[in-house]
Amino acid sequence: MDLSGHAQQVWIFLGESDQWHGRPLSLALLEMLKRNGIAGGTVLRGIAGYGAHSFIHTMSLVELSSDLPVIVTFVDRPDRVARVMPEIMSMVREGLITTIPVEVLKYTSRAVGPFPAHLTVADIMSRQVVSVRPDTPIAVIVELLIDRALRSAPVVDAENRVVGIITDGDLLTRGATELPLALQRELSLAERAAAVEILAERPHTAADLMTPDPVTLPMTTPLAEAAAIMADRGLKRIPVVDEQHRLVGMVSRYDLLSTVAEGLRQRPAEQVVPSGGTPQTVGDIMMTGIPTVRPDTPLAETLDHLLETDKRRVVVVDEHHHVVGIISDGDVLRRAAKRVRSGALRALAAWFGGGARPPGLEVAAEGRTAADVMTSPVVTLPADAPITEAVRLMMTHKIKRIPVVDANKRFVGMVGRAGVLAALSRRT
Repeated sequence: MDLSGHAQQVWIFLGESDQWHGRPLSLALLEMLKRNGIAGGTVLRGIAGYGAHSFIHTMSLVELSSDLPVIVTFVDRPDRVARVMPEIMSMVREGLITTIPVEVLKYTSRAVGPFPAHLTVADIMSRQVVSVRPDTPIAVIVELLIDRALRSAPVVDAENRVVGIITDGDLLTRGATELPLALQRELSLAERAAAVEILAERPHTAADLMTPDPVTLPMTTPLAEAAAIMADRGLKRIPVVDEQHRLVGMVSRYDLLSTVAEGLRQRPAEQVVPSGGTPQTVGDIMMTGIPTVRPDTPLAETLDHLLETDKRRVVVVDEHHHVVGIISDGDVLRRAAKRVRSGALRALAAWFGGGARPPGLEVAAEGRTAADVMTSPVVTLPADAPITEAVRLMMTHKIKRIPVVDANKRFVGMVGRAGVLAALSRRT
């Protein structure tokens, strides 16, 4: 967490005998601060002092039963201080609480895992969340998701409480749309408008299509716990809620990996030490069985290979099995858009989405090869590279999957964000 610049220091003056549910109040406050992701806290025990009652308390041997003064203090960003202050006020029934502005000249801490222990999802989540109501028409939802480049939207009630979520998968599996949202964005504006007009005639609303009672995370959830939940449930993003279950943000796989990457950037000399039995290298977590083609493979054959895997990726290799390019369904649509009539483009996109193979594909793709649609050059990773290196490259280049090569630069597999996050969550 970046604490450089302006921050606030909080001083909480207590008595040593002050209790909270049968425990020392000072320790209860520390635990509350840690639970809420405050960067750190300190308890100071005075040797003498007096308070509102004007009794002087000391630690001399003849006054061992005296109520010595205790101070709990911490430094953090003003927004984080404001977040925990109501709870502090409710816990401190007698005492003094002050805040002063401070300038942080340096703040460093030793990382003990990939996810900073003092951070919660509230620190990294997206707060500008697009949500819909249960009665929102499906056409409005799809248009909103495409225009905002989103893959899901929480469904909230009149009090902004999360009651469901609509994802790209929900739209496809429940028959609301024929194409994944990512492919719909590659279509022309006219085709997209025509698709929305068809949806507008359907009576479906968010309540008909949403996944009810989705997984949510409290604002105080530590990042390591959020990563474990996301990996175990196979989720890409999760709504974040407050104590009343009201929507306050969304945390994504990208947010979590970006936080890990930032920690690696700030502490390049440190390595995350894996515990016994956990994956250590990208070779331990890579996916195998990814289709490969040669640069001169006919385009029609390349597209058939593209549909062999649910990863929708084909790796282009040379005669030595070295990676020279990569092809995704989005690459094909973007590069075909200028050469294929709109109806054929939509048929091709529908095929990628699980529809029927377009008639006349061989004729339309005649004379074109994998090299015509591949993305090149390609970022690759050696199989013995640490998983943290995959995080760095994915966040630096904003890519979701990276081909993995052996010591001779030959393609052996692919690593993706899901596998990386799952491995990191097992290290915590």
